[in-house]
Amino acid sequence: MFWVDSVAAELKKRKLSLEWVDDMKTPSGRIHVGALRGVVVHDLVFKALKELGVKTKYTYIFDNHDPMDSLPVYLQKEKFEKYLGMPLFKIPSPAAGFSDYAQYYAKEFMEVFNKIGCHPEILWSTDLYKSGKMNPLIKECLDEASEIRKIYEDLYKKKIDKKWYPFQPYCPNCSKVSTTKVYNWDGEKVSFTCEIDAVVWTKGCGFKGKMSPFSNEKGIAGKLSWKVEWAAKWKVLGITVEGAGEDHMSKGGSHDLASLICERVINYPVPYPLPYAFFLIGGRKMSSSKGRGSSAPEMLEILPPEILRFLMVKTKVSQQINFDPSEDTVPKLFDDYQKAAEAYFEKKDENLARIFKLSQIDKVKKPPSIRFSVLAQWVQMPNMEKEIKKESLEEWESYAKIWVEKYAPNEIKFSIQEKIPEASKKLSQKQKEYLLKVSSFLDNNWDAEEFQKKLYEWAKEISLSPTEAFQALYVSLIGKDYGPKAAWLILKHKDFVKKRFLDAANS
Repeated sequence: MFWVDSVAAELKKRKLSLEWVDDMKTPSGRIHVGALRGVVVHDLVFKALKELGVKTKYTYIFDNHDPMDSLPVYLQKEKFEKYLGMPLFKIPSPAAGFSDYAQYYAKEFMEVFNKIGCHPEILWSTDLYKSGKMNPLIKECLDEASEIRKIYEDLYKKKIDKKWYPFQPYCPNCSKVSTTKVYNWDGEKVSFTCEIDAVVWTKGCGFKGKMSPFSNEKGIAGKLSWKVEWAAKWKVLGITVEGAGEDHMSKGGSHDLASLICERVINYPVPYPLPYAFFLIGGRKMSSSKGRGSSAPEMLEILPPEILRFLMVKTKVSQQINFDPSEDTVPKLFDDYQKAAEAYFEKKDENLARIFKLSQIDKVKKPPSIRFSVLAQWVQMPNMEKEIKKESLEEWESYAKIWVEKYAPNEIKFSIQEKIPEASKKLSQKQKEYLLKVSSFLDNNWDAEEFQKKLYEWAKEISLSPTEAFQALYVSLIGKDYGPKAAWLILKHKDFVKKRFLDAANS
């Protein structure tokens, strides 16, 4: 049984009136593809529950009230540095047409996960606070601040200042939230300071004040500390299923603390956990705010939606995805997708067939049978449009071109040389004899497969090894010892090739 079906079956046994599946993200910049894994994992659980007839809903929260705590490398420092420490919804959008910074990057990410078949209901943290739904939890957490401090101390084995409270107001003077610290709560209002040196990456303004921590439709007073807030959101919404990356779910991590808040402070059952491993690009973990790694939109330039989803679906949630487009990862992924399709349509491997079905965006669609590695050769050759259309490869063609142009290893790339390559002069007499022999047959009409066989036969007739024979063909045409299927390369432009072989044989 595929892992998500096991999870869904286990959840069904709980017989809850509603299984509320949730995921969340802070849109601090271009959201990396690693966050997309969480979206897909939760989407799979949501859909598997629906298949079992379990009443369920799936939400995705954008934490647009979190502060900008670092400056992405792709933003203008002189324009955005002044907003460090402010909540994202108060920062202007990098582009026109969006209400603020958070909305700009959130909607960019939403477009991607919609394209790969994920359509959760979108919630914004600012709306949760403005609605007043968070207020009872804010009061409860401030009232129980001493117990929350003890939880931190028990979990992290370090002393917590007795004046620390799990709430950060938005400074009414400078609008920053990263620099504010509450030092007293009287049951109605918090006393706080916007500390000048609270963090190293921005300065507070030194403002001191007293205010209500409760938000309403007129504005947001501030926010709970995020680990405490995570638990509070579970209770406010009624979330029953929520996972996170392996860093948050590790022993002593954020999830452990949020779970203790549930158990010891707010009296709410911890949602069913779904830990999932990192998505690595070339072995590196990525960061949205620092701009490292491949963003979610960039991944859709490399892979079709159903294959990007397939990558997420097929990999065990406990296993890291290490994706490196500069190696053979992309061709292998397409191959794996075709094998999964075969399992589905020919009713072979049940698990693989299930993976294929769960990877579909809308209707189940049969992929082309030609391998991506072959298509990557075809897009580098002239006059291949007819074959590409014949094999229904038009949808994959653009991805093959991008992969070859931007990511493929040099040994994959080739082009027919306008002038005779210098290496042709080093061909042996036998190899030159072979080129003359091949050129003598080029006026005939050939089928590509038949011609490929003849290339081997003609080499054998003059006692030339296949390696040396094909080396002669490739060197004289593309200047390399290797290349794509020779018959395709030769027959697509016979007149040019005939002259080139004659010139190379006489060089």
